[in-house]
Amino acid sequence: MTKPPDEKDAASLQAYLNSFAPAQRADDMRAQMIEGGVPLWRQILEYVPNPAQRGRALELGSPPFNISLLMQKFRNYDLLYSGSAADGRTEIISEMESAAYDERHEFRFTCFDVEGDRFPYDDNSFDLVIFCEVIEHLRENPLHTLSEIHRILRPGGAMILTTPNVSRFDNLVNLGRGRNIYDPYHLGSPFSGSRHLREYTFAELHDLVTGCGFQIERMQDHDIYPRRGVLHTALNAGMNRVVARLTGGHYRFHLFVRARKTQEPFRWRYPEQIFAPDHIALYSRPRDAYAIVGENDALHFAMGWNTNEAGPEGRPSRRAIGVGDIYLLCPDRVSQVTVTLAGGHGEIQTAHDRAASGEFVLVGVTSFDAPEGGWTDVRVPVNDDFEPGNPLHVRITAPDGVRVHSVHAGD
Repeated sequence: MTKPPDEKDAASLQAYLNSFAPAQRADDMRAQMIEGGVPLWRQILEYVPNPAQRGRALELGSPPFNISLLMQKFRNYDLLYSGSAADGRTEIISEMESAAYDERHEFRFTCFDVEGDRFPYDDNSFDLVIFCEVIEHLRENPLHTLSEIHRILRPGGAMILTTPNVSRFDNLVNLGRGRNIYDPYHLGSPFSGSRHLREYTFAELHDLVTGCGFQIERMQDHDIYPRRGVLHTALNAGMNRVVARLTGGHYRFHLFVRARKTQEPFRWRYPEQIFAPDHIALYSRPRDAYAIVGENDALHFAMGWNTNEAGPEGRPSRRAIGVGDIYLLCPDRVSQVTVTLAGGHGEIQTAHDRAASGEFVLVGVTSFDAPEGGWTDVRVPVNDDFEPGNPLHVRITAPDGVRVHSVHAGD
């Protein structure tokens, strides 16, 4: 029997992973990928907690299963696997076998779009989510993925997130030499979306993760690959030991995060350094039958709203001057909408927007007069002309302005 692999020994891990040879990959190609990947995977393992009692974990982007094999070998979790399939399959089975270590594994991974689909798992059902080397491949909105990770994690559960650091020393050297730092086009790649579409700085990633409600337990930048030559090593050391102290920047190659889900709700917060604010003002993707400022207002508040500010009792609010539009997604029939507002007077309309015709169908209307200094709940009817499953349009007209804290649809 071959000696078991040692988590602390890179050569041992490399030999172990190389002993698995899927039929769809040439041995030399796999060996080259493993040699380059082991430094990263070893560092990922250092961030993964090892519970005394067996936990439940999900790995996003599991193929080609190198992290999966190491997690099975060295960490105490029942691991579920996920990936994507260009042909529309919802599940794929991959078998891997090592004669040298007398191991055979069947990886049954679920296929879905991490950036657009609701993950096919229950709320609060995982102790750990591995979100490694994925976020840089997302095309448009990483908050959807983070929201689903947050939803399926149990309170106190951990997310392990890793990604290349866009301000790494190597990129600065390439820019200094007039070279492009963007990923080349991946023509001929068997994997859709294999190209890096957006990399992050340390500060951006920290703001993104904490802004949406996770609590960062550990976050560092690491150089996971050996330096190239004496001069390169000396300059890199100078950047990280001297320049980083002066600028507050982070210049090592990779970013590593371990973050916990708390009892606080997920917050849909779009940092301006990552999401262009002029475009976010036009962005509305209703997904709930309620909207609370500071939590999910970015998805539901549309045109006519100022940025968040503190209102009475310190509650977060947004102000509309003139007309402000809000959209809620109501899968079931509702009879009213409750709007919590302060410091204004005017009218609230509820309406059903028919997508096919663009017709605005009024389903309720109420006048309001809300004093400054406190919150007033205004209930607006919704009649039977509203069709459940469609966005419910709430339009607030306030000539002199009004603050809104929340909007809830219900009975």
